[in-house]
Amino acid sequence: QNAFDAVRQRLHSHPGFSRSIEITLAPDKIVIADNGIGMTPDELQRHYWTAGSSSKNNDDARAAGVVGTFGIGAMANFGIADHLTVETESATTGERTLCRADRARLDLKRDCIERELLASKGEPGTTITAQISANTQIDVQKASDYIAEFVSLVDLPVHVNGVLRSQQRIEDLIQPVSQAWKTTCVRQKIGTRMEADVTVILSNNADLWLHLTDILWDSKSIPGRLVLRSGHSNLRTFRSGFGLATASVNSSYQFGGIADLLVLEPTAGREAITVDGLQLLQSMMAAIDLFASELLAEREESDSSTPFMNWVVGHNRYDLCGKLRMTINPGDRILLGDIAMHSRTKPMLLYEGSDQGVVKAQASEDTPILILARTNPRRRCEQGFLSSKAKVTPVSNTPIVKDRRSYSQMSMAESALAYRVETILDTDYFVKCNVEFGLISHGLPVFAQKEKDLITVMLNPQGQSVSPLIDLYQTEYNAFGSMAKDFVRTMVFPRIADYVPSSTREGAEAFLRAIRKPREVFEYADEDLGTLPSIWEDYTEGRISLNEAVTRSQNVIRSSIQIVERATSAKDVVPDVIENEQTLNVVESSEQTLDPSPGIARLEFMSSAKLLIIDESEPTLLGYRCFISITDKSREEMGEFFLQPHTTSIVWGGQKILFIFMHHSGQFGLYYDLLTREIVETPAGGGPYPTCSMVLKDRVYIPIPEEISKSFIPGLGEKKRFEVRADILRTEDAGASETATRFRQV
Repeated sequence: QNAFDAVRQRLHSHPGFSRSIEITLAPDKIVIADNGIGMTPDELQRHYWTAGSSSKNNDDARAAGVVGTFGIGAMANFGIADHLTVETESATTGERTLCRADRARLDLKRDCIERELLASKGEPGTTITAQISANTQIDVQKASDYIAEFVSLVDLPVHVNGVLRSQQRIEDLIQPVSQAWKTTCVRQKIGTRMEADVTVILSNNADLWLHLTDILWDSKSIPGRLVLRSGHSNLRTFRSGFGLATASVNSSYQFGGIADLLVLEPTAGREAITVDGLQLLQSMMAAIDLFASELLAEREESDSSTPFMNWVVGHNRYDLCGKLRMTINPGDRILLGDIAMHSRTKPMLLYEGSDQGVVKAQASEDTPILILARTNPRRRCEQGFLSSKAKVTPVSNTPIVKDRRSYSQMSMAESALAYRVETILDTDYFVKCNVEFGLISHGLPVFAQKEKDLITVMLNPQGQSVSPLIDLYQTEYNAFGSMAKDFVRTMVFPRIADYVPSSTREGAEAFLRAIRKPREVFEYADEDLGTLPSIWEDYTEGRISLNEAVTRSQNVIRSSIQIVERATSAKDVVPDVIENEQTLNVVESSEQTLDPSPGIARLEFMSSAKLLIIDESEPTLLGYRCFISITDKSREEMGEFFLQPHTTSIVWGGQKILFIFMHHSGQFGLYYDLLTREIVETPAGGGPYPTCSMVLKDRVYIPIPEEISKSFIPGLGEKKRFEVRADILRTEDAGASETATRFRQV
């Protein structure tokens, strides 16, 4: 990074030279040579050899596009090096200097750096040679690949052991999708705050590739470019072509790729970009999602795009659904836009149920019936568009309730279940309901309706999920409470989801304020730079030893660590959860859903286990066999979120695994970002997954997809270590200016 910055600075002040960076790697030595701006003896003393001081914290350096401004300096090298040699010649003064330092002789109470003034060669630049500690040998190939991640887009030649690792084409890193349609827009408005020149490539199955240049944000130019591909998962950030870190941003289209923007800055440990940069990217992504949705709305390929439909539902933009196709009987699938046109003169019949007998009995060539999709988000898109743009007459499919019974007419077991359901809905979901019993047509176990301000939940005592609960009350009361909670979450909540207060904007805002209690902030950023000099001041004053000073200097820029030493059987921690879930899903033939769902609550249980696994001989829990506990700090600050209905998306690539949990209001979400010590064995991938968070009294467990579970389960005597980051991020433009609260924890 310093070599890159030095070349950028020389290019800014002394253009017209042949730029280069040469890196030589050996197991016991690293040599980095650049022909950048170099350093004077004074700059060496004041900045390079002084922790916390930077020569690049000025307007000229920023104008040159430098990446680093933290002033970590030479001392960082002694984390792996025993001996350091620096030879440099200033492009400004022509002074040439040779410095040597040994870790064993470091002493801040006296000058321990050897300096020698050399004759100028007329060749500005710097060469640094680090002799690696005997117990810290380098894997040359891994080190070369690691460097390539940072320099692949750098526009100057960077050679590693003679091999060019920079100047790659961005299209080679983020390959375009198979082209069915392409367009280029100049000065395209993207949302309310962004403009850019945009190239769009669209595939037959609605995959998107976007290239944005000449970007304006709030009418201010942002030098750089964005190259995005839907479903790509990872968003790598760069500054002036130099790699920074993978950013965690939410996108309905799972846009990933490359964000190379001059405004992005790394944190001192380089494991992330700053909060301001992250929030800018999140706001940009929200605008780009809007642009992509409005663009797809004009294309029939949108009918193949589940992300498009999810975005429409989340933003209530059903007006964009005209190119979606709907089932009609008799006939082929028909465009929703055509339905709106045909129904102007005569309403069309609409059937919202699943009984094909109803369709066969009433459909004809003269009176075809529109059949609502059975699954979301397509079903909600069809409903939303038809209700606002078309004239339709529903074919009656309303469930009929017979033998309706209130409390006074219920058996003891029925009244106990009704009371328990009412209590759970009130305390866990903030919804007051009346629960009654009755025989419900269509084979439904549960039916809910709202009349004015009163919500009534009807339970069918003959329903396959209700009847076992009634029996359980009489035969095994100790298991009744937890089974009732799972029943409400699985069977009742989906039918009252639209009535839950937190699904409204006001409810979401209130909940967000509630979990944003005063919290500890632990981040190393520009304003924290006083930490490094203070450590060395402590050493100078004799308060700490040299080794402790070096260790603290390394630790101050290190992320939090989560350690997993062993896996625990899930049935030993939550013995009833798997059985209950299996029973409820099997008896109702429920399909796994990606819709928002509350976490599984077992607030009466406690556990010290950090990792839960389900044996291969046992059924999965919604398709999962592995669950990891979030850190204690995350649980204390955000644990209540997981009791709210939320969706789950999980993506991974390289050493990153990102969990994105979106509140069902669509107003905000959480992300939980893990950096593994080893590469995740499974190729990069991920996407939406069924929600299966588990909330205990002292733990919150989040699910691990089977594809990557091996990266979490430690072997015999092994410890798995993860660097952890967690954020609350607003997802709307309205909240784009609000700084996200960040915290890290062990």
